[in-house]
Amino acid sequence: MNRIINFCLFILLVTSAVSCKSDFEDQPLDITTVDYTFDKNDATGYYANLYVSYIYSRLPIGYARINGVPLETVSDDAVPSNTANANWNVIRGGYTPSSTFDDNWSGMYAGIRNVNIFLNNYKQIPWADPNQPRYLSNEVRALRAWFYYELIKRYGGVPLIGDKVYESTDAELLKLKRNSFDDCVKYIISELDAVKDSLRPEATLASRGSGNGITNGSDPNGGRIRKSTVLGMKTKVLLLAASPLFNASSTPDKDYTGYQSYSLDRWKAAADAAKAVMDLKDINGATMFQLENDRYLLWKTSVNKEVVFMRMGGQYANTYSYWMSPVGYNPGNTASQGLVSPTQELVDAFPMKNGKTITDPISGYNAATPYANRDPRLDQTVFYNGATWLKRAVETFEGGKDKPNNTSIAAVQTQTGYYAKKFLANDANSSTYTNTCFVSTKGNWMVVIRYADILLMYAEAQNEYSGPDASVYSAVEAVRQRAGLSPYALPTGLTQDQMRDVIHNERRVEFAFEEQRFWDIRRWKIAKSTYGATLHGVTITKNINGTFTYVSKNVVTPYYSDAMNLLPIALKETQVNPNIMQNPGY
Repeated sequence: MNRIINFCLFILLVTSAVSCKSDFEDQPLDITTVDYTFDKNDATGYYANLYVSYIYSRLPIGYARINGVPLETVSDDAVPSNTANANWNVIRGGYTPSSTFDDNWSGMYAGIRNVNIFLNNYKQIPWADPNQPRYLSNEVRALRAWFYYELIKRYGGVPLIGDKVYESTDAELLKLKRNSFDDCVKYIISELDAVKDSLRPEATLASRGSGNGITNGSDPNGGRIRKSTVLGMKTKVLLLAASPLFNASSTPDKDYTGYQSYSLDRWKAAADAAKAVMDLKDINGATMFQLENDRYLLWKTSVNKEVVFMRMGGQYANTYSYWMSPVGYNPGNTASQGLVSPTQELVDAFPMKNGKTITDPISGYNAATPYANRDPRLDQTVFYNGATWLKRAVETFEGGKDKPNNTSIAAVQTQTGYYAKKFLANDANSSTYTNTCFVSTKGNWMVVIRYADILLMYAEAQNEYSGPDASVYSAVEAVRQRAGLSPYALPTGLTQDQMRDVIHNERRVEFAFEEQRFWDIRRWKIAKSTYGATLHGVTITKNINGTFTYVSKNVVTPYYSDAMNLLPIALKETQVNPNIMQNPGY
């Protein structure tokens, strides 16, 4: 966002002024910065608005933020193509308090502190527009609730600090203890409920209409939190709380690891929250959200009918295509890098186009032509041998252009016989890569919640609460229909267990590389049996007659222990404050 850039420039100017001074200041410069930001003579609240944009920028980035590759490269969906990538250390050895992974403890608490600074100071501005302070203060409260969600899904219960702004010298800071998981969920939900009706008006479905570019339609506040966003946040929080990892903790004596006993009603609360989003109407009476017919629009545009919650900040470019495309492609004389190698397990999760699993004897699956007549989402997610890209066939067979087995041609190549395609434009018949909404070295724009997620969260929660009723079928089948499965209808008479398996798999293939799988397998408590098992790829040989032979190969058996369902709190945090209890098993 330009607002974020402007604020960062403001901070840089202040910092530059400080670095050029030779005299000591009479008071800490952060106090000057606060006075500058919350200027008592600025009725527009210009810098306060920039400060809120800065708080938005605290949202975790996605897509390529973990050592330059997606989070899924430490799940059962993929591995890094480069064997020197630091994620291989996690795959082979896990993580510890002294060698943490995806550590957002300090980042999220920094965001919480920013929110508290705003809430403690914004009222001193003589706001000309009385709606501005109401909108902004409630937006940041919602963001603070989300920052806590990002913490509890990683660590369980964490210290709740209310509106307090701590300084590093505060003795009280070193006495903070972890609140229970229950306390944290209640606080997050109470904050979301408190602000949901005091946010800026919803954008209409028409104003979020699909288009091209990083902003679309006529919504002037795309990316801002509205009631619908808050209700989507609430669904994610309540689904996490209802999930097996937390619904009945395996260490009930440690209340920060989850609830002491199981409650079916937690699933109902999650289902009700999702249904509230599904039932939303805009001011014209239209359904608030719809599934986009073209799934490519979800990462070609940042404002569309399916996005419920997004992290803004990217630009419109083709950078991500160069990171992910197979190594044999060199449009513009720039080599593609093929950074991610999807596993055979992910590929096999995609059903046939007729909706049947590839293990179903009547599905039509043929091991000699394994990618024919598959779920269209496979082609949108994975580069496989023979797929069309930039007007030629992908060659991941041994010695092919995209698996040359020659470091002088490509220093890095696929470890599995596949490359990741998700988030790229539909460039099968293009001569070069088309722009998408990613450009920075970390991929700094991402959809956090989209409507397909709401539907599948509803289906999951409702199935667990009351079994596979008609509403569960309807929600899952809507996602399958949009995917292009024909027929998309599920078999009638599925048991609760069977429907659970369907929903788990639908989440896997629909949200591949969207930072869902890593967390899903933990909250479902299946990571040890899925990610902790041997992951596979395929060795492909091209035969003289032009056909191919596909042979399964072992890629790696990742290290995994039950302790890894929660992340360890960094050693630096527990050493500074021994009251912060470490998670079990670390």
